[in-house]
Amino acid sequence: MQGRKRERGTLILAFATSALFAFLGITSGSAQEHDWERSPEARQFEQRAEGKAADLVRTNGTGTDLALKAKLLRMGKSDQDIRNRMSSLPSSQQSILIPKMQKADAKLTQPLKFIVEAKGWRTIALVGIKASQAAALILIHSPDHDFQRNLIPEMQKLVEGRKIVGADIATLIDKVLVAEGKPQRFGTQFSWKDNGPMVMDAVEDAEYLDQRREMFSLPPMSLYKRMMADMYHREVQ
Repeated sequence: MQGRKRERGTLILAFATSALFAFLGITSGSAQEHDWERSPEARQFEQRAEGKAADLVRTNGTGTDLALKAKLLRMGKSDQDIRNRMSSLPSSQQSILIPKMQKADAKLTQPLKFIVEAKGWRTIALVGIKASQAAALILIHSPDHDFQRNLIPEMQKLVEGRKIVGADIATLIDKVLVAEGKPQRFGTQFSWKDNGPMVMDAVEDAEYLDQRREMFSLPPMSLYKRMMADMYHREVQ
């Protein structure tokens, strides 16, 4: 393979204001509305996302451990700061910040481990939906694959019990599968080389990909690719 090592990306960022972004825990790094946000497909997904998020909050509440909630939100902001800086750069310059991003991810992993070891995975009922997803972002971005892999069974049960957002576990499952050299399940992981286009990593049962994404609160792949292109300023195939 010529050039730089292929990088990987996932559209699970955080703390945007629109309902679509808020539910998924992603941000475009800008308050400006983008063309894809005005599409009927995005509007329809946003409406469904709003309903699902509201239902989860009605079922679980807004969080009872306010101190931990605040801590996780601060950690989530730290996770996103470097990624927002990266997304503001042209694609040709984004790789400059990758070492800093990797260092930040490793640094945030340790306090998350302490939290999980003490009380298990943080649910919406305990810390609220945004803080629960902030914890998931840190886990997804963690370089510790054993830590990620070991939490999947517990998080899978929490998704089934409607105690955390399904998109959190979907992205985590994909990241672990790709790290093991296996096809991903939900199509959240993309790779690229140098300034070339982003290409979705191999996925199992591609014919039913959008059905699985719908079950785990992810947008249709056609919309997701448009979001990816906007986020990373790259062509997405």
